[in-house]
Amino acid sequence: MTNIQLFSEHQILQLAALAGKIVLTSGGEVYRVEEIIETIGEHFNLKIDSFVTLTCIIISGKTLHGETYSLVEKIRSRSTNLDKIHRVHILMNTIENYEFTDLKKELELIDMEKPYNFSVNLFASAIGAASFIVSFKGGEKDFAVAFICGIMMSLFSYSVSNLKLNSFFINLISSAICVFISYSFYYFGVISDPSISIISALMLLVPGVAFINSIRDIIAGDLVSGTSRAMEVIMTGGAIALGAGMIVKLFHILSGGI
Repeated sequence: MTNIQLFSEHQILQLAALAGKIVLTSGGEVYRVEEIIETIGEHFNLKIDSFVTLTCIIISGKTLHGETYSLVEKIRSRSTNLDKIHRVHILMNTIENYEFTDLKKELELIDMEKPYNFSVNLFASAIGAASFIVSFKGGEKDFAVAFICGIMMSLFSYSVSNLKLNSFFINLISSAICVFISYSFYYFGVISDPSISIISALMLLVPGVAFINSIRDIIAGDLVSGTSRAMEVIMTGGAIALGAGMIVKLFHILSGGI
């Protein structure tokens, strides 16, 4: 498709930044974001260079006349939404079929797509936490306790979503809630081993996607983003361990243990 230049270079940069931001905030790798930005620039005959980190997208475009335009996009929050990444990837594979306005409209639709509502997330968290019981060879009672842990962790996360708390404290408190519930059922004699339901429910907090992405970024040569993600994984793991350890120690003290 022949692209008629009816838009400015700055608009192209804004479109490329939007596509990159969608992928980055949805949990995509840095090298993937840079490839998407460069693909959009190439499609609209604008040479784009980009530098992407977990918190910032910096892009600049150079016209055929040697004029340079630049844009900085701040990334304030990130989550995991593989569906958005997949949809942007499909757009990039078929980008020759889109003109500027059509591509912009499609990206805006993807960006405005709302996540699942609270009830769906609540049920998914409960089922997800309880399903790992099978892997750890737990019983029906362990399944029920892990199910409750998943519900309570989801409720806590939802209740503090508007407070914009740091993820470190959210993971710390969520793991503490999980351990507290499991140990409470253990001391009341409902379950015989609290560790099964604890480990199963804590799997919801394990940063598996971030860990894999950190390795892929490092392999791709994006050392800054790769090491940043690795530190994020370490901090998340530390928060989970700290929250769980505090409650375990508290119950040992209350029960007369050391």
